Parts: sequence; C-alpha cells; structure tokens
Amino acid sequence: MLSGRGARGLTLVELLIAMGIGAAVLAGALAVMNQLLLLVPKAENSMLAIRQAQNAGYWIDRDATSAQSITPAPALFTISTATPLVISYVGWDATKTTITYTVDTGRNLQRQIAVADERTGNPISNSQMHIADSISAITAQYNQPDPTNPRKILTVTITAQVGNCSETRVYKISPRSF
Repeated sequence: MLSGRGARGLTLVELLIAMGIGAAVLAGALAVMNQLLLLVPKAENSMLAIRQAQNAGYWIDRDATSAQSITPAPALFTISTATPLVISYVGWDATKTTITYTVDTGRNLQRQIAVADERTGNPISNSQMHIADSISAITAQYNQPDPTNPRKILTVTITAQVGNCSETRVYKISPRSF
C-alpha cells in the first residue's frame, strides 16, 4: 500500500498553488463576461448607427442621382419637417416624380413619393416610407462646385446616434441635370 512516508496529503504550498491557479482561471472568466456584458451592446449600438446612416444615404443618393431639380434654394440647410429636401424628375413616360425627405421630431427620416401626370398635373400615386431611425442631424448643400467635377453636386451629411454611439457619413451626389 501507499502508507509510506510520502503519502500524508496536500502540503500548504500545494494548496496555495492550486488556489492561485483557480483565481487566475476565475479572473479570466470574469474578464470574458465583462467583455460580453459591456462591449457587445456598445458594438450593437455602433453597428445600428452605421446601418441607419448608410440606409439614409442610400435612398437619398438613389433619388438625387435622377434629379432634375432639388429644392429649397441653393444653400446649406438642415433637413427637418419645416425644411424638407425635395427632389423631382420627369420620367420617359411623362410622369413627374416628387420625392420629399423630412426628419420628424422623433428623429425618423421619412420619404414621401408623389407621382403625377406631367401634362395634366393629375396625381397618379402617393406613398410614404420610413427610411431610418435615430437621425440626430442631416444637412444638405447643393449648387456647390466640386473641383474634380465641373457639374454641380449635392452634398448630404448624415449623423445617426444610437445610445452613446454615433456615425456620420458624407455623400457627394451628381444629379443628372440642373
């Protein structure tokens, strides 16, 4: 049997080493949990802010590329319910499409599309869609020459904020004609 001289149990040194290893493993597990509980929501807010700014930029870029007119008068303006961005163009089938972008008091970007017969002025359709949430600022400026492009451009700056995370995107769009 093992009842000799070396079979007496754990020594104090062995016990302290085992406790130190256990404490190191526990500290590592707590650090991982801290990362999961604190950084994942921050990353989610950051990604959501990026997605909202990109979505708003996509739709404005899509519509402004086809624009024949953009109002209000050339200047830097903040898009809001009181000062909308209005883009309009006439299609090949003589339909005039007017797209109005507004930001409401809830920081939501709305896109209203009105289609009318260009010859008679009779409305054909009218619809509204929600484009993006958490828009903290959106400004537009057009009739501003770009040194690399002799055509006039529309510059739109969009800032989305979710929680403490914000994302700002700048879009420079050359409409088809002015």
